[in-house]
Amino acid sequence: MFKLDKDENLLSLQRQENMPTDFVKFQYMDKNYELPTDKTDFIISVNNETGETDDKKEGKYFGMQIIKYSSGRVMIKGSIHKFFNRTDFNGNDFDMQNLSIALKDLETEIGLKPEYCKLENIEIGVNIQLPFNPNKILQNLLFHRSVEFNKTISGAFYYQSAKRDYIVKIYNKTAQYEKKLKKYSENQSFMKPDEKKQFTLFKKTVNEHLQPNTLRFELKFLKMNVLNDLGIVYLSDLIKPEMVDTFKNLLLKEFEEVYFYDYTTDETNMKKTEINKLKDYRNPNYWVNLNKKDKYYHKRKFQEMTLKYSQNIKAKVLELIKQKIEKMREKSLDFSTDNFTENGKRKFRLFDRSDIGSKSPKLTT
Repeated sequence: MFKLDKDENLLSLQRQENMPTDFVKFQYMDKNYELPTDKTDFIISVNNETGETDDKKEGKYFGMQIIKYSSGRVMIKGSIHKFFNRTDFNGNDFDMQNLSIALKDLETEIGLKPEYCKLENIEIGVNIQLPFNPNKILQNLLFHRSVEFNKTISGAFYYQSAKRDYIVKIYNKTAQYEKKLKKYSENQSFMKPDEKKQFTLFKKTVNEHLQPNTLRFELKFLKMNVLNDLGIVYLSDLIKPEMVDTFKNLLLKEFEEVYFYDYTTDETNMKKTEINKLKDYRNPNYWVNLNKKDKYYHKRKFQEMTLKYSQNIKAKVLELIKQKIEKMREKSLDFSTDNFTENGKRKFRLFDRSDIGSKSPKLTT
């Protein structure tokens, strides 16, 4: 059984600031927007049988996919975190200052003004480092509110609970990138020179910045109703100072509704009836068959049993999430010259981009 030693106490770990926002999908509302053809190539799809085209143009710029339809509508989707890092990596911390820089780069490099970027989908999440393998939580997940967790990716420690307007996602970020790095490495011999260059950068970034035992908790909003009511409509709204509290409250509220068997539970002092009941509570199928009234009753009993016989890992993880987001409050949000070094280069970049004016390279397997 796991024991939290003094040097492994969850609340005494060194914490780093992490901005919750990652994947976004938005419509660009400026009808006069011109595609950045000098930055990346745009492709028009052609039907192989008829030779017809729908005049839809698609291009990518450091992970941000830009689509312009024949109607003139422009959609952009991708990971702002990966765009900031300039490689296929979002396992490090991403604070408010990083986000401010990334939005400014979107504007100066490909002409996307944040105040014209109307959000349609967005992921809000946080990375925390645990003093034990995150799989100890993931393998014991039961449900979120009343919806069970599903393992949607075979062979990966990734679980989600789907709602009508959003999806609750929880996964092992460290394992995700270790697996991705292995996959890229196996295909290295088939890579083109520019792909090998990107792979070298990706591998260096993962080795330097991926931390062990990183747990990712995330909310993927499929509809914007809830966030619109909270004042999040455009990309520019994400860097408002009050958004830190908004994100914190959302994440804490949703994680409180995550139920899992606490692997530190000590059965040695339990009554036989309690041990038998715990066997039911550990079984995800048990909860599926309960009606609403019975589920409420047994959730309370399960919580009482966990508090009495375990180290209450859930409360400690909640506190880690809270304290990590609180650290964001200390970051400056301005776009002033404080963001630059004396030679004019931006600070806070994961690594320097000397070829920022060239077309976006691609890394594929």
